[in-house]
Amino acid sequence: MMDALKGIHGKFKKLYGQAALRLDQDSYLFTGGNKLLSETTEADLVMCDIKTGGIGEIFRSRPDINGILFGVTMDLVTVSDRDEPLRTALEDLAHLTGAELKVSQDTAPASIVAALEDTTVCLVKGAGGIATGSNIRKAVAGMQILEKACEAEVHGKLLGGTVALDRELAESIREEFRSDYVNRNEEQSVPFVGFEEEEFALRVRLIETGKELVRQDLIYGSWGNLSVRYGEDEMLITPSSMDYFTIKPEDIVRMNINTLVYGEQRIPSSESSMHAALYRTLPDCGAVIHTHSNAMSVFAACEAGFALSNPEVRAVIGDVLVTGRAKPATPELAAAVCETMKKTHNAVIPHHGAVFIGPSIDVAYRIAEAAEIKARNILGFDAGTVPDDTEE
Repeated sequence: MMDALKGIHGKFKKLYGQAALRLDQDSYLFTGGNKLLSETTEADLVMCDIKTGGIGEIFRSRPDINGILFGVTMDLVTVSDRDEPLRTALEDLAHLTGAELKVSQDTAPASIVAALEDTTVCLVKGAGGIATGSNIRKAVAGMQILEKACEAEVHGKLLGGTVALDRELAESIREEFRSDYVNRNEEQSVPFVGFEEEEFALRVRLIETGKELVRQDLIYGSWGNLSVRYGEDEMLITPSSMDYFTIKPEDIVRMNINTLVYGEQRIPSSESSMHAALYRTLPDCGAVIHTHSNAMSVFAACEAGFALSNPEVRAVIGDVLVTGRAKPATPELAAAVCETMKKTHNAVIPHHGAVFIGPSIDVAYRIAEAAEIKARNILGFDAGTVPDDTEE
């Protein structure tokens, strides 16, 4: 539980709240009063009888829930102070809750359980948000996605406001996520067959970069993916639906960029067709990173990009452009991204996230980091604390 809570880095906005973990059918651990979740220690944990307290009531009502987070930030509270559900503008939130994010009108356990029906996240009117999961890591990822969506609603006003997803599309995204995505790569392990030295080094580099993307709040949970070109006709890409801190070298998938064949391996990222298309279309592309970071997601929710003010940086990596709209993990999305990336090294995918390319994974990572910093600067997340274009 402590390791999962440390994943809430509080790098930019401090998330206060409470966390609970079901131990068995009779008891759960609870962190007690509101404090910074990232600074929770074992000394804060209290063992509780599952027959007691509001948290216990939620656990008793929902046997599928084993982890619960109650989170508070200014943006969460601002957006939660509403009577009607919030229309979703980001696809990763749609994965969890479909076309609408429900609001519990009070903190009564029965009200919260009702708001959590058919979803894992909800808002609590004027108080913040709640995220749940089959384990505490999934609850943490859900809370980060919920908080990010609320950031988009608040800060997106600077960009003209968020654009709600089409209802039918949002519901289809949730259904596909539940029926397919969450069940991928559930095997405990795959055989380690040995790799050439170069390939092994690239696999390890992908894993380490993935972990760093998580540490820097550029991706959450298993949302986001990265790859490198390998030889003329292949790429190495991260597996689908796997936590970046559990991925091993043998879990990285080697795939043909022309046929998309990958043989007896893990299932690759759901955006593998987009990665492969970029390598086919752009001969100088050596690595691809797809993120779901907070500030870039605000731009994605508003279908907006931005220009870089420094002409030297702009000449090297290009402005942050917006791709055409398309359903995730489709040939249409791959085509839309490729068309945009002919003109730049970084782009916003509407309602989805951002994509970055470079000659190597290290360069692509630096571009992703710089774009997120610039986006935060524009939105006023970190006034006076971020580098300008020259430093980027």
